[in-house]
Amino acid sequence: MTLSLQCYRCGAEYTYIGKSPHSGQCPACGSSCVPPAGSLTVVNSVHWESANGLAKVWVHSVDERDRPFEFEVAAHGRRGKLVAIKVDGVPINPQVDETLETLPPAVKAKIEAQGITDVEIATVTNSKA
Repeated sequence: MTLSLQCYRCGAEYTYIGKSPHSGQCPACGSSCVPPAGSLTVVNSVHWESANGLAKVWVHSVDERDRPFEFEVAAHGRRGKLVAIKVDGVPINPQVDETLETLPPAVKAKIEAQGITDVEIATVTNSKA
């Protein structure tokens, strides 16, 4: 298996060749702010909803190298928008890597379980929270 990867911190592009998940670390700068190594597993989620129907969902997951990933979705009814992603606690811009243009299956399933079935991803901004 060959993967083309990009570091979210320094922008370095590199290739991983192998059967197991990649190391989860940028070879150029050593940052852990790189795409998920293998699949993501949801470990926790938090759902908040106001009386007027506005809601937020935070989905906490880990990759196969135990690096934490957090996805934050703001919603109204069944429609939501991905508003932030953190990799290993660091806010990242998912627009720098096309692998984050869709929600990972486990994360998507957790968000859909909250009744949010239509999530917009294209115009993500990072929260500083």
